Amino acid sequence: MNLSGLSEASASLRVSISGLMGSTSLACWIVLLLPQLIEQWRLKSAEGIAIGFISIWFLGDITNLVGALWAGLLPEVVFLAVWFCIADFMMIGSYFYYTHIYKKKKDHTHHHSSTAEDETSHLLQRRQSEASTHSVVESNKIFTNYILPILFVLGSGFLGFMSSGSEEPEDPASHPIEVGPQIMGYISAALYLGARIPQIIQNHRRKSVYGLSLLFFLFSVLGNLTYAGQILFYRSDSQYILLNLSWLLGSLGTIFEDSFIFLQFYMYKDNGKVISD
Repeated sequence: MNLSGLSEASASLRVSISGLMGSTSLACWIVLLLPQLIEQWRLKSAEGIAIGFISIWFLGDITNLVGALWAGLLPEVVFLAVWFCIADFMMIGSYFYYTHIYKKKKDHTHHHSSTAEDETSHLLQRRQSEASTHSVVESNKIFTNYILPILFVLGSGFLGFMSSGSEEPEDPASHPIEVGPQIMGYISAALYLGARIPQIIQNHRRKSVYGLSLLFFLFSVLGNLTYAGQILFYRSDSQYILLNLSWLLGSLGTIFEDSFIFLQFYMYKDNGKVISD
């Protein structure tokens, strides 16, 4: 095989790997917020999530949608951006429901409970939470709670890739750099990077990650990692990298920040529910 044939084969392999990563990333983004929503429904509480986190994230998704529409991206890209905003709205709605409406109903129901009973209840909740945390870690539920959902997403990404048609690398000149969408991309990346900070601070102050879904952050890292890989494997010319630099910074930067949250999951795993003063 001559050099031209090797170059074409290499380019085809890169595009295939990029497509597989893109399909996997898409599967992650579709289910990203579901673990956290389920966790809040299960606990009937949203105390674990920082309102600053989901609010700034929402703003990032809005600017991402505006940028996608402005750049005239593919319909599926716009659809995904719209889905992000819908999922964010559900998350914010869940937060305010459990911190305001449900809390008032719960307080009214337990209005006649004594202070001693409340304190006993809080202590029992903490001990049950700690026991539950240890039992999950020490049992085979790790497979069903974390590994199995990730394998399902990976499998969905693979099936999505296999069912899609093959594509060839495009001419770099076919995607000129437009200032407007690029500005929105960098604003969106900055918001995504800033969103994690309130959550990291809240976890540190509470010395707890109670109410946060670990699977949510695992999906986030997997989605961002495959998204960045999709870009880097597709083409490596400087114009293409510059065109997608804001999205690369946003994806790789949030992976770095999520590593701090994973560290907090490890540090505070035995703390259970925080007891209010």
